[in-house]
Amino acid sequence: MAVAPITLVAHTSLLTGLYPPRHGVRNNGIHVVSQELRSLPEILEEHAFETAAFVSASVLEARYGLDQGFDVYDDDLSSGTNRQPRVVPDRPAGATVDAAIEWLDQLESDAADGRFFLWVHFYDPHAIYSPPAPYRDRYRDRPYDGEIAYMDAQLGRLLEHPALEDTTVAVIGDHGEQTHAILAYQSTLHVPFLLHLPEGAGPRGLRVEEPVSQVDVLPTVLELLGLPIEGAIDGTSLLPLLETSERGAEPLPAPLHDPTHYAETYLPYYTYGWAKLRVLRQGPWKLIDGPDPELYDLARDAQESRDLSDSERTTFESLSVQLQGLLDEHGEREATLELDEEARARLRSLGYLASGSSPRHDGPRPDPKAVVDLHVGLERARQLLRERRPDEAERALRRVLARDPSNLAAVTELATAADQRSDLEGAVAAAERALELDPSDARLYVLMARLEARRERPAQALELLDAALEIMPQHLEARLERASLLHQQGKTDEAQREIEHLRQTEGDHPRVLLARAALPARPASTAPSPEELVRQALEADPFLVQGWRQLGRLLERERRTAEAIAAYRAGLERAPDDGLLHGALGQLLARTGGDAEIHLREALRLAGRPRPDLSVTLGAHLAERGRLSEALVLYDEALFADPGHLAARNNRAVALYRSGRGDEALRELEALANEYPQHVDAHNNLAALALDRGRWREAAAHARRALQAAPDHANAWLNLGLAEHEQGRADQAERAYRRSLSLSPEHVMARFHLGRLLVALENPRVDESVELLRQVAAAAPTFAEPHLLLGDLYAGPLAQPRRARAHLNTFLRLVTAGGTSANPAADSATLSRPHDPRVADVRRRLAELSLAN
Repeated sequence: MAVAPITLVAHTSLLTGLYPPRHGVRNNGIHVVSQELRSLPEILEEHAFETAAFVSASVLEARYGLDQGFDVYDDDLSSGTNRQPRVVPDRPAGATVDAAIEWLDQLESDAADGRFFLWVHFYDPHAIYSPPAPYRDRYRDRPYDGEIAYMDAQLGRLLEHPALEDTTVAVIGDHGEQTHAILAYQSTLHVPFLLHLPEGAGPRGLRVEEPVSQVDVLPTVLELLGLPIEGAIDGTSLLPLLETSERGAEPLPAPLHDPTHYAETYLPYYTYGWAKLRVLRQGPWKLIDGPDPELYDLARDAQESRDLSDSERTTFESLSVQLQGLLDEHGEREATLELDEEARARLRSLGYLASGSSPRHDGPRPDPKAVVDLHVGLERARQLLRERRPDEAERALRRVLARDPSNLAAVTELATAADQRSDLEGAVAAAERALELDPSDARLYVLMARLEARRERPAQALELLDAALEIMPQHLEARLERASLLHQQGKTDEAQREIEHLRQTEGDHPRVLLARAALPARPASTAPSPEELVRQALEADPFLVQGWRQLGRLLERERRTAEAIAAYRAGLERAPDDGLLHGALGQLLARTGGDAEIHLREALRLAGRPRPDLSVTLGAHLAERGRLSEALVLYDEALFADPGHLAARNNRAVALYRSGRGDEALRELEALANEYPQHVDAHNNLAALALDRGRWREAAAHARRALQAAPDHANAWLNLGLAEHEQGRADQAERAYRRSLSLSPEHVMARFHLGRLLVALENPRVDESVELLRQVAAAAPTFAEPHLLLGDLYAGPLAQPRRARAHLNTFLRLVTAGGTSANPAADSATLSRPHDPRVADVRRRLAELSLAN
């Protein structure tokens, strides 16, 4: 019998021999194992045992305290490629067994004396059920059975290790079916327990019918090893039950140990604010104590279908008295709620710590079995949130809250739904309500702190994080958020101290490595570089999506574009639904001429709310490909979400111009330039429009306005050069073109127009012009204009007819195929048509060159 259908609670009892009321761990994630407790590995370590643990789920990570007494506590969840989406991060059994076998191999190579304690934890048979191949195909219609079969195979692989040949092995479940852990029926509490003893140490093939508990494991192991049991524990050694050694022997005449066992589930209380359920089992009788108590005779009713609490009043009242006595004896310890008065005063000052029990509930707490359908509704809402469908999720959550207004989980998820809709104030209101319901949950303070930071209230955010750390000093997220906030406020030394504290307590935890990488290194520091730290984190946990985003940004800043793209793609291989990764990759590809559309559209879809920056980037990407109507739609979407978005206004005007709506474009750009006189792009684009309309002086004036705001703007220098060139001021035009090239050495159009200018001078510089035009032709193979000019030069002053014919033929091929032709506008290239009047002239000249030849 499990002590609770909750992973951390059950394992704490397994390793301490204590019921939850005595050890104080009542739920995953918010409780920790006290250092005052004495666990099985600690006892064995004192007797010179090598001790190691290999766990497979984040709910058992070392920060929750079960690592005490272990020489090795391996909670690295990064191994393996078969990770599936689950409620909590985990690793598959195969990866856990690999790590355990490696430890056993090392143990043998070190010539240890053979005394070791090894705990290997598997997590695979948890919803969502998704076994790896070949079990996925073999159990296609029974994925839960497939998970069991896969885990069984990996357990078999572990047991084949030579070190386990003459070893006591206990295989035990922590709890039953996970989905309804809010209930306390046998489906959640009845677990398998197999015990294998070395040859000659005990019976074979014996099935023990008498009920036993997880708390019995510790005393049984200690008695098997001949070690004393010190201090009070709740379990009893099971060795007397093994005294008969023949299969099918007569049952023992009387129980050899106390057959009364305790269990509970506090998950409905901490998750939803519903009632706690407590269980007392004595022989065949099982009492479930709650608002509507139940009594079952498991010998006659294993499915718990007939409640006998009315018909068997004597038994019911006797068990109720025993249960109350047990609770009175143990008290009501809960591992994270032992706050001193000073800490409580600080929490009250924030307005969240209410009087009474926690979490608070308006009215009587519902019996979980009466509202289990609300649990199903909540699971549906969570799935909708994972699918970024916040409106539907909110409707589902409101239906739950209509029946259960104090449902803590529903209120918390309501904050997530509001956040997905970009309703920051709605998210804050829901988070405040959640904290009012449960002012003792550190995670809620972290949630509220993040929201306050986004409201630009860093002081309040820091107070909330301090409150979270009062409740749970080792709360990783709280400390990471605190370091990040301090860094953002310029308090780098304090942030460094926070990270140093985490280094002391968490070691090289991947999240800590990322936090270290985000902080500036001290002068002359020999510490690893930010890139090295991020790569170390990703090596430890390649599924850490934040790490791939961070690595990509680092590489982008160093202009290592190809590597940054590879980093973003590697992250998406592991997290294909991460909108931030899609957005980062899409924006980078858009800047570098790659195929950005699919990633930008996916980022917009996954955002679940307007993202004007992404809409503008995608609009510009599509406009460059001639899809102007689609670009205009995206710019309008961006401006609807943010009417003052300057890039959206500027780009929309450009798209209007290219769509033939020049007057509208001119009005929008003039309005933008008037409102924002220092807006570089507005003035530069006005210069381009003036050039296109032959208004050279106006173009020069706007180009100079742009350069006043941004002296290093290469395109503005190009536009100024074009305006000066058209006004016959060759020296000023040449200086402008060369300045543009100095700022952007790969600027094709600056190079082209400089080459065009040099050959038109009173004293033409033909050789330099030819070199520039050849560079342009090589850099822009579809650009027709340099070939026309080169053809003229080779046919004229250079007198090389063969080369002249080659370039003129290339010009004809590109123009008739829809190649590009020079345009004095800022983008400097528009589509030319086969009816270009120069085509006939070029053909005539080609004929003349052939005759001359």
